[in-house]
Amino acid sequence: MFHVDPTREKYRTKVLAEIVNGERIAIISFGANLVIGVLEVAFGYALGSLALSADGIHSFVDAVVSLTVWFGIVFSNRRADGRFHYGYYKFDAIFSLFAAMIMVASGVFISYIGVTQYLKPETHHQISFTAGGIAGVSIAVAVVLALSKSSLAKRSGLVSLRTDAYNSVKDASASVIALVGIAATWFGFYAFDSLAGLIIGVFVMVAGYFAVKESSLILADAYNNPEMLETIKRIATSVQGIETIDDLRIRRNGPFLAVDMHIRVDGRISVFEADRMSQEVALKMRENILSLGRINIKPEPAQSSTHRTTR
Repeated sequence: MFHVDPTREKYRTKVLAEIVNGERIAIISFGANLVIGVLEVAFGYALGSLALSADGIHSFVDAVVSLTVWFGIVFSNRRADGRFHYGYYKFDAIFSLFAAMIMVASGVFISYIGVTQYLKPETHHQISFTAGGIAGVSIAVAVVLALSKSSLAKRSGLVSLRTDAYNSVKDASASVIALVGIAATWFGFYAFDSLAGLIIGVFVMVAGYFAVKESSLILADAYNNPEMLETIKRIATSVQGIETIDDLRIRRNGPFLAVDMHIRVDGRISVFEADRMSQEVALKMRENILSLGRINIKPEPAQSSTHRTTR
């Protein structure tokens, strides 16, 4: 009879609830960035401010990123079926990669506009504190969204939401740069407006690069956490009868960690005893590491038959 571990189910229920919250914050982020983007582009065009217009385009991109993240979260929350036996968790990283690529492309475009405008700067700007006020509102909204997304990403383990949190941090930083560029024009430093647009574009490209890297590593099943490896080894070898473990492999599957490992046991024990040890290891691992998903443990004899002396 299949044993349902209450510890694992409790954690899974909590994670799924946080995933629903992640969907909600992604949609809120989409709407907020869309509204701010419209205001920044409209006022930027009317006031001749490249910094504000660039930040507006950036906000539109953020809206697209948040919408992409929302799709990723929705797909990753679907149950395993006959086609996707391991579930849809990988879609979280796939959509995160799409969002990151959009960030890089938008950064290239904004940088190009910034360079062309910097080489031929405006000789005058319409002085308006409205542009600075809009940039200030953009900063405040981005900070609130970044904190909310970061908190939910930690609780849910969703890489796409973490990417969107980075995106909001980048958005706040870009809006700060835009505000500085706008403020500089109030004192006659018109070239700083174009320079701010260029800096925003570069900033977006760099942030997008790191997001692409993280998503790609997850899709390639890369996992680099020596402390987690040592913790699993310590837990497994604490079970009486297990001499050592071999071929320990971990990969991230959405908000969960999938573990494959071989345990070395006395080759003379029964299959039932080896299975009991495997179940005990799995139970202890779940008690100490709540983020574990699928655990695959294969018992093997400590002394291989190929090493035995034959007569």
